[in-house]
Amino acid sequence: MNEDAFEVHERNEYRYLVQDEEEEEVQYVRHRQYVSPLLVLSRRCILLICLAVFALLVLATYLGYVAQTLPPGLAQVTTDCGDFRGRHKNGAYSFRGMPYAAPPVGGLRWAPPAEPVCRGGVGDASRFRSMCPQVRPLRSTGKVMGQEDCLFVNVWTPTLQPSAKLPVMVWIHGGYLQMLSGDYQGYSPTEKLAADTGMVYVSFNYRLNAFGFLALEMLRAGSPKNTSGNYGFLDQIAALKWVQRNIHAFGGDPGRVTIFGQSSGGTSVWTMMTSPLATGLFHAAVDMSGSYVYNATLQQAESDNLAFLKKTGCRDAACLRRLSIKQVLQAVPWQEYPFWAADDMLDLPTRGRLVGPVAVVDGYVLEAPPFEVWEKKMNHSDVPFLIGTTAQEVDFSPPAGNISMWTWGDYKWFVTEKLQSFSKNLSHDALLQYPSSEHCPTTDRCPERSYTTMVSDIRVTCPNNDLARRAADALSSPVYRYVVTYVPSGPINASGDLLAFPSRFSFHCLDAVAFFGGLEAALGKPLSDKDKSFQELITRHLVNFAKTGRMEKEWPEYPAAIALLSDGLKPSQNYSAARCELWKENGLYDYAWMN
Repeated sequence: MNEDAFEVHERNEYRYLVQDEEEEEVQYVRHRQYVSPLLVLSRRCILLICLAVFALLVLATYLGYVAQTLPPGLAQVTTDCGDFRGRHKNGAYSFRGMPYAAPPVGGLRWAPPAEPVCRGGVGDASRFRSMCPQVRPLRSTGKVMGQEDCLFVNVWTPTLQPSAKLPVMVWIHGGYLQMLSGDYQGYSPTEKLAADTGMVYVSFNYRLNAFGFLALEMLRAGSPKNTSGNYGFLDQIAALKWVQRNIHAFGGDPGRVTIFGQSSGGTSVWTMMTSPLATGLFHAAVDMSGSYVYNATLQQAESDNLAFLKKTGCRDAACLRRLSIKQVLQAVPWQEYPFWAADDMLDLPTRGRLVGPVAVVDGYVLEAPPFEVWEKKMNHSDVPFLIGTTAQEVDFSPPAGNISMWTWGDYKWFVTEKLQSFSKNLSHDALLQYPSSEHCPTTDRCPERSYTTMVSDIRVTCPNNDLARRAADALSSPVYRYVVTYVPSGPINASGDLLAFPSRFSFHCLDAVAFFGGLEAALGKPLSDKDKSFQELITRHLVNFAKTGRMEKEWPEYPAAIALLSDGLKPSQNYSAARCELWKENGLYDYAWMN
């Protein structure tokens, strides 16, 4: 409307309001002088406000649907450390190799993680970044792999809508606290898993071996609480804080985060459960085949690790920080005390032979041993807790390379030879509990199954029953316990560092490999119907636990029952109860897995 037309319109309006023509003229002149400019200004302000609101809506729509505006197969998100571009594949988005902390190099080697270095522009999150430094196998002569600039996080999600608020599962990888990474194929999340389960998944790298867990008095300088060691756990806490700040941008709900880890990843989960630094960062936890012995003091670890210091020839922290990655890894006491390779933990114990600590009670990450934290009701996370193990944990790398060829005579000889150091009668009692007449689900390898079951009960299964009992006593949240008893349809295709032995039984990491959809690759053949049933079973229950914090009705809380997971679920009230009592009475829980 032009100015003349606007004036005619206003004058017509006033004719209805003012009956006297002279009064009309006076009122209208006053209106044009004082009121009309204000009306025009207000109308223009309203127009500007509407335009601004519209622009904000357009911007929000752009940010929410930016994945659709990029070329096919690409997607982009905004984090508190800038924008990152990832990929869309198999029905879900993946963002890989985003930094959650500064590279722990130079003065940050053996220091708590620092804030990440955020760069301008759009970061490339289409590929995984370097694993943390490690050797494979765990020997001074092993192949050196990885770089210190390794503190990266990865996300898989079916949607990028912040309003979705999907449950989040954060994976903490295992590997003795010495090796592997958050992107190990067949042992980490995938786009397909995110799409199939409708949840957000996160994995990350954390510092390992000497870089992540070296406790030495000379490394205390500059630490928050005059401590050393446990740097890898501090990395894990930093990654969980990253999740809390950023996961909404990936469609995740920061109020529904489940942490889950296997092997030393399970030990890490237990550490997060009992660390005051991790409270509020997650809302449920899954410990798969984690450790039980966790009571080494900082002073003990610092003393034991003088073996490392002696091999370096260094006399101060500055010298240690100048060492190359290879020099650090070659100085690790892999096969001498404190035995960081932990080879002995895969066999029946010998009285008095123990490995030294890697993770320690440092007074900062852990204020006290985990059991003491629970007993004294110290600051910890009271969240739903699931504890799982497999029936033949050590069958992923059994102590004797020819164990598959054993006769029952070989079996009896090894049991007697190993256990006689504890008492004269222990081996006799053990052979009664694990008889050679025991049913075997395969036509051969029965001595292997009996021996690895016995070792696994001592090192893992029975101690973790006790861990679950203590958790149930301490937590008001529900606690659940499972044992995988499933025997896959064929031997494992032994290759790589994760699956190095052709097991035929319920081997270490079977539950994690099945959950991540890696069982078919592990077998090297299509899955049987029972393989599929087991994989679907473990996936359904873990997903349900992450979504609700509880198990379905057929799975009672512990200690009412242990869920035995095969191609179906079978609750058991007394699984291995007599066997576990034998090991407990003879003090063999002290020889359970640690670190």
